[in-house]
Amino acid sequence: MPLGARNRINLDLFTDAYRVTGNTTVGVGGINAELVNPNSSYLEIKDAYVSRINQPGEIVTSYTTASFRKDNINFIVLQDRRVGIPVGTQHARSIFTRGRPVPIFLTVPSFEIIGEIAHEGKVTPLNTLVKSTGSYLLIFAAKASASLYPQIAYSGDLIMVSKNRIGLFCLGADNI
Repeated sequence: MPLGARNRINLDLFTDAYRVTGNTTVGVGGINAELVNPNSSYLEIKDAYVSRINQPGEIVTSYTTASFRKDNINFIVLQDRRVGIPVGTQHARSIFTRGRPVPIFLTVPSFEIIGEIAHEGKVTPLNTLVKSTGSYLLIFAAKASASLYPQIAYSGDLIMVSKNRIGLFCLGADNI
């Protein structure tokens, strides 16, 4: 992407009770840079459709433009992992080939999420959640199921989970 270029990406944002589907414009740093931008506590969403978690097929409201408070995000579902990988770091450069896949299970308010993380070295919850960089845990080939309505599930090539919203974090049984 050329210097200063902006790309529009599609995403699904989840809070404790709502799903917001839409798109946002990101710069060279990708969605990660937008989420940690200290100049704004909000993420602007275009073509925003809002639905309740327990009624995913029913659109509550829709707007051409909406602002979404960043610290209210539990997780983001992306259909293409490439738009969610942090760019400009060694971590991003090798994310498709480095580390080994580690199955995980975690909870955030109203959801259970399963998938795989890519991890090098000794796999422990401390190393994964505290010592790893970034505010979001990247979960590949992921599925998020509503806790009270497990038949309601969302999946994506990548789910970005806010580390601050994680309640329970479990590693695959063979990794403990």
